[in-house]
Amino acid sequence: MVGRLQRIEIENFKSYKGFQIIGPFKDFTSVIGPNGSGKSNLMDALSFVLGDQTRHLRVKKLSELIHGAVVERPVAKSAFVAVVYESEDKQETRFSRHIHGNTSEYKINNSTVRAEEYSAALEKIQIFMKGKNFLVFQGAVEAIALKNPKERCQMLEELSKSIELKEEYDNAKAEMEQAELETQTTYNKKKGMVAERKEAKMEKEEAEKFKRLKQEYSAKQMDLMQFKLYYNEQEIRTVKGELESKEKNLQKEHAARAEIEEEMKAKKKEQAKLQREAGQLEQEIKKAEFKINKKKPDHIRCKERMRHLQDKCNDCKKSLENARLANTAHVQETSHLEAELRKVQSLRDDWEQRQSQQYVSQGKDLQLADSQVQEYNRLKQQVAIETAGIQARLDDHEREYREDKDSYDAMVRHKNDIVSSYKRKETELSENQKRLSKLEEYISSSRQQIHELRQLAERLTEEINTANERLEKLQQELAEIDRQLGDASVERTESSRAQRKRELIENLKRLFPSVSGRLLEMCEPSHRKYQVAITKVLGKYMDAIVVDSESTAKDCITYMKEQRLEPETFLPLDYLDVAPIDEKLRGIKSPENVHLVIDVIHFDPPTIKKALQFACGNALVCETVEDARYVAYKTGGRKKTVSLDGTLFQKSGVISGGASELRARARRWDEKQVANLKNKKEKLQAELKDLMKIKRKEAELKNVQSSIQGLETRLKYTEKDRDTTEQKLKQSNEADLTDMGGELNKIDGEAAKLQIRMQQIHNLIEAEREKLNGVEDTVFRDFCAQIGVDNIRLYEERELRVAQDRDKRRMEYQQQIQKLTNQLEYERSRDTEAAIRRWEELLQEERGQMESLRAEEQKLKEQIEQEEAKKKTSESKLKTSRSQLEKLEEEFGEVRRRLGLKQKEITRCQKELTQCESRLETKRSQRHSLLRQAKMDGLELPLRQGSMDDIEDEYDEENVQAESQTIYAKEEGIVIDFRGLDKSLRKFEDPKVIQSKADSLRKEVDTLGAQLQNFAGVPNLRASDKLTTVEAELRETELGFEEARKKAKRAKATFESIKRRRYERFMTCFNSLADSIDPLYKSLSRNSGAQASLLPSNMEEPYLDEVQFQCVAPGKRFQQMDSLSGGEKTLASLALLFAMHKYNPAPFFFLDEVDAALDNTNIGKVASFIKEYASTQCQVIVISLKEEFYGRSDALIGICPDNDNSCLVSRVFTLDLSAYPDTMQEPLVHGQPPQQQQQQATPSKV
Repeated sequence: MVGRLQRIEIENFKSYKGFQIIGPFKDFTSVIGPNGSGKSNLMDALSFVLGDQTRHLRVKKLSELIHGAVVERPVAKSAFVAVVYESEDKQETRFSRHIHGNTSEYKINNSTVRAEEYSAALEKIQIFMKGKNFLVFQGAVEAIALKNPKERCQMLEELSKSIELKEEYDNAKAEMEQAELETQTTYNKKKGMVAERKEAKMEKEEAEKFKRLKQEYSAKQMDLMQFKLYYNEQEIRTVKGELESKEKNLQKEHAARAEIEEEMKAKKKEQAKLQREAGQLEQEIKKAEFKINKKKPDHIRCKERMRHLQDKCNDCKKSLENARLANTAHVQETSHLEAELRKVQSLRDDWEQRQSQQYVSQGKDLQLADSQVQEYNRLKQQVAIETAGIQARLDDHEREYREDKDSYDAMVRHKNDIVSSYKRKETELSENQKRLSKLEEYISSSRQQIHELRQLAERLTEEINTANERLEKLQQELAEIDRQLGDASVERTESSRAQRKRELIENLKRLFPSVSGRLLEMCEPSHRKYQVAITKVLGKYMDAIVVDSESTAKDCITYMKEQRLEPETFLPLDYLDVAPIDEKLRGIKSPENVHLVIDVIHFDPPTIKKALQFACGNALVCETVEDARYVAYKTGGRKKTVSLDGTLFQKSGVISGGASELRARARRWDEKQVANLKNKKEKLQAELKDLMKIKRKEAELKNVQSSIQGLETRLKYTEKDRDTTEQKLKQSNEADLTDMGGELNKIDGEAAKLQIRMQQIHNLIEAEREKLNGVEDTVFRDFCAQIGVDNIRLYEERELRVAQDRDKRRMEYQQQIQKLTNQLEYERSRDTEAAIRRWEELLQEERGQMESLRAEEQKLKEQIEQEEAKKKTSESKLKTSRSQLEKLEEEFGEVRRRLGLKQKEITRCQKELTQCESRLETKRSQRHSLLRQAKMDGLELPLRQGSMDDIEDEYDEENVQAESQTIYAKEEGIVIDFRGLDKSLRKFEDPKVIQSKADSLRKEVDTLGAQLQNFAGVPNLRASDKLTTVEAELRETELGFEEARKKAKRAKATFESIKRRRYERFMTCFNSLADSIDPLYKSLSRNSGAQASLLPSNMEEPYLDEVQFQCVAPGKRFQQMDSLSGGEKTLASLALLFAMHKYNPAPFFFLDEVDAALDNTNIGKVASFIKEYASTQCQVIVISLKEEFYGRSDALIGICPDNDNSCLVSRVFTLDLSAYPDTMQEPLVHGQPPQQQQQQATPSKV
């Protein structure tokens, strides 16, 4: 056994006055004494000297620990407590703590030390003040017994000191979870960046393809446009010649008509007066019409110019925005080109430097000595002399081969051109067929769409009409409901409690479909007079919730408990025990108007009738209180009745009612009706909103009708286009295709002959070259052996190849630098800011013109209205004058007849002239359309004279003739340069061939246009920059992901380390307690059948959850700690306490009245156990008032009070019992005071 507590020295501490020595203490020492004598103060003294804090010593400050301080009469200014510890080798150590005012000091063997040194010295002898492994205070056993599993786990954490790692554990766990979250977030970001990089690569490839296709499309468009304009101008020149001839014929006919008109003037002199009057009136009318006609075009032109200026303003705004975007792109492109130029120049300089170094390093291998160079030149001359004839023949053969090769290449090119033309012819025919098919499909789909839109229009019209009719009825119903609500004069606000109850019903109905609702909500009185009576009968069931089954009610109650809601009453229909209705009660005639309560209630649905029968029973409702009393007690057998004022007569004789609260509850029936009206109003208002939505479909109907008109117009033009395409398909290209096939066969034959001839010449060249090489090898044999090559040609080829590679590489760098320099100079020469300024000025100017035109238009409008009023007046006067001239018209009949014949002739000539002019107008219109289309498509036509700005975009449709002639005259100044058009496209004369060729070009343009339209929107032309940016961001994200992953790994390792240490501390303590608890419990119970065990709820991290303490008391079943009796709990708690002490053993164990809840039998068992424990494990000191307990001890410490003083003074007596035999095996005398038992027990040892 380890050391022990030898004695305690006390001076002026609490109730111990002066200097006192308590001890010596034996292995098993009992402290006895009456209540209030100071036994617990001895525990406080021991806690104080071993370092406990003041708040645990039942005082507020240290000075109150001095004797007499509690009655404000301290006996001294200081006090101390000392314990003398005797080690295993019989050496004593004195630990003391001294009080000086409100401070204390620690001493070891009378030497002052710091608190840390004092605590460390105590820990060396296994005394831990924080864990208090040496003290069990009064009530601690009961506290341990009352601890729940979670608190028990906390106690083990404190004992094992694993709680010291709790904060570090929580911080490490939070850091690990945060690191894992950051890792996952970074990983998700990385995945997104990878997908974005893939998308950017696809965009880059698509943009490059789009650029190539667009360039080819623009070139084909230009060819088609020039082709059409070229032949259009030729046709215009032809038609102009015909027009001049027709005009001459018309002038002759006009002269003949003039002679007849002179004859008519002579006839008119007879009616001069009438004619003069009529003429004056006509002149007035003509003047008015002239002014009107003169001002109307001005007014129309003014309006058109205003619209035109508005369009130009919009175009200026767009152009200004484009100019700003172009300026931004210009600045970025310039910076990019400068960076690229510097990069290429740097690469070229590095390459030149490496070439210089390489040339120096290889100079010895490639450079010949001067004598070798001279020898090489001499031998070269000798070879030239000997092979002069061979070289001449070789040159002739190579010249012939090159000539044949050029002829062959020309034939191949010509053949390819013919094959391309052949394919174009075939493609043209195929494209026309496809176009016709597409037009047919479009016409069919358009007709179908028009049919569907008409059906939609009819449906919308019907819906709108129906909605208007329903809208009128709905407004009438809402007005009636508003009137009823106004009559009720009820505008109550819903209380928060009522709102919660309503929300509860809604939630229960949503979660449990078999919930019907509250009884109040599903029924109502048949008349308002019954409201109070029904409210009284229903009572608490008025707000009860009706459900279909008991299980549903239980589920609802469980849900309400989880949500911490107010309790409710449930009526499960399958669980209610309902008595049948007594049909005899319906036959009561006297007094009158007696009804069953259930008969005056209307309810819905019918399934709740059982719940109403349960709540109402066979209760009767009567008109007055007297009637109710009479029916209840004087009609044979007692009955449950209620009067209309709410007075209730029960069968037991109890009478209740008349409370104001009852009438307040009865008003809930009115509130229910108001609530129903409000609900109905809300439904009608919701329906009203829906109807207003339908009414707003009138705009949609107008849009549908407009769409129908637009589709019909487009359908008409599409059908016209289909007819034109069918005419094109009738033209045949078989002759052209046959001619092309014959020409291809002819070219193939000539090309075959040329190939044979070229092969023969090639064989001759190879033969002559072998002869030349043989002579050269013979002459240079010795020289080649000297320089180490097989033949002189290898040396010459190597030197030549190195030089060629170097020159080629240098040329590539030079070309790149030149290209970037040209691009950079071009970009620097562009003044994009000037365009911005120009467009801003133009926009401001056009806005000013708009204001002036608006004022001019208003002025012209007023003038036209005035002239029209004058014209109407003159026309009225002219009508009267003409009635007088009607009589004279017969005289001019003959003249008019002849004039009519001449007019017919003139009309015929004019018709021919008009047809010619119409043809010319058509050709001019075609030319204008082509020019406008070129301008709209952005085609820059090559012009000899004029500008693309001279092409008018549009003209006034109300004055087409005047506007078009002006436009055509202006566009005649535009002279197109057709030299860029291929000559083969300018040699056609047949109109059919020209049209066929135009269609072929159109097919090529349409094919390329269709390919462009297949792109989903405009490709991103800056996709390359986007790809670079995305790749850079991806690299950064990958670095961040790796860093986050490493951080998470470190955090997890740190957490696992702390977790392992905490687990090891806790489980070391737990395993020790689990191994010790069962043997200790058996020893305490003195029964081998007793069992005790500790079980953790969480095996992986037991310190986070609960620790179960389970016992099997002798003769009982397995039970939890909470189910044991008081004595059983005390034994189990003592077993746990001794197990805890065994895990962390102190040299002594001080227990304060741990036997308080034990009977005599169990006291004897515990005393025997403690005596055994004290003899084998450690010193035990027990405060006890039970003779059965302290009679087994080896020494007694008696503490008694001194009552002579006004302040308690504790006196101490020590008795060593080790020299006396133990006679406590005999039963003690019961029923005597403890003092007498002590007097009897003590002499037994003496």
